[in-house]
Amino acid sequence: MPSDLTGQVAGAWRMVPVRNNGCCKGGFQMNRIWLSAVLAISFFVVAVQPADAAFHLMQIEQVIGRVNGDTTAQAIQLRMRATVQNLVAGARLIAWDAQGLNPILLTDFGANVISNGCDVRILIASANFANFTNPPATPDFILTNLIPASYLAAGSITFENDPQTVVWWRLSWGGANYTGPTTGFAGALGNDADGEFGPPWRGPLPSQGLQALQFQPLCFALSTNNAADYALTSGAAVFMNNAGQSFALIALSVADLTGPGGVPDGCVDAFDLGAMLGAWCSAVNDPSPPSPPCENCTPANLAVADISGAANAPDGCVDAFDLAKLLADWCSVAGGNPCGTCFP
Repeated sequence: MPSDLTGQVAGAWRMVPVRNNGCCKGGFQMNRIWLSAVLAISFFVVAVQPADAAFHLMQIEQVIGRVNGDTTAQAIQLRMRATVQNLVAGARLIAWDAQGLNPILLTDFGANVISNGCDVRILIASANFANFTNPPATPDFILTNLIPASYLAAGSITFENDPQTVVWWRLSWGGANYTGPTTGFAGALGNDADGEFGPPWRGPLPSQGLQALQFQPLCFALSTNNAADYALTSGAAVFMNNAGQSFALIALSVADLTGPGGVPDGCVDAFDLGAMLGAWCSAVNDPSPPSPPCENCTPANLAVADISGAANAPDGCVDAFDLAKLLADWCSVAGGNPCGTCFP
């Protein structure tokens, strides 16, 4: 309850006379009516104050629209500004287009997280995001819907109440190409003193490499504006979940052809060697190969195993050049990150 109303209510109680003190009945009723009015107003103010939510002191700290151009790999990282901000069951994330229209529900949390405190994170990511991190990411929440590709050039994400639509934090990007709202909740209980989170970050949402857009000030800091507060990570972004586990983005090797589930798994190992040998052209399509072997490979033989050639580019043949590339990347991706599942 706001302090001024608290004082008024306390004063009202002192002003209400007891029935046997000789005061007139009308005076008692007037004081009672006045007290009821103050209480009603105070409870109304408290009811409409969205500060009841124990999750509102929160930043949208880090976002990547897609990893290495893969639109199925997205992540959003929140960061708490204070303690006891982990009760996010009543919150949601919404994406907006360049005009601030056509909202897309990214996630409706529907559950709380365990850890809380300044600098504690919450990771929301797509299912495929784990394919691009070392170790494979374990998000706290999976994105219900992806940020549409058409929103990546210019758009906005809001962290807000559900369903009251009180915007606690807003990240907008695209510079002048974003023409939608840049506002949110203003005041001592919010995250921006004047409720104005704009102007937007000047560029598009990162989507072609391993960098993410990251909030630069400390965990307890208020928002100033998106253009001043955000910058690209200096290198490959590192994301963190609520348990404090870190997940570094990695560039997948072209030799990561498959894994135990039949899809690339972030490790160049015996699964990939088996896939390459299965597509080896000299054994499948060219019984009397010249040198280099199998110059007449067919697309059916190539699969995804044609990863290199004499000029370090795919040459239409799965052969010793591809094997050499695979062996060079054996047990490593992103220039040397070891794979925990690599065969000895």
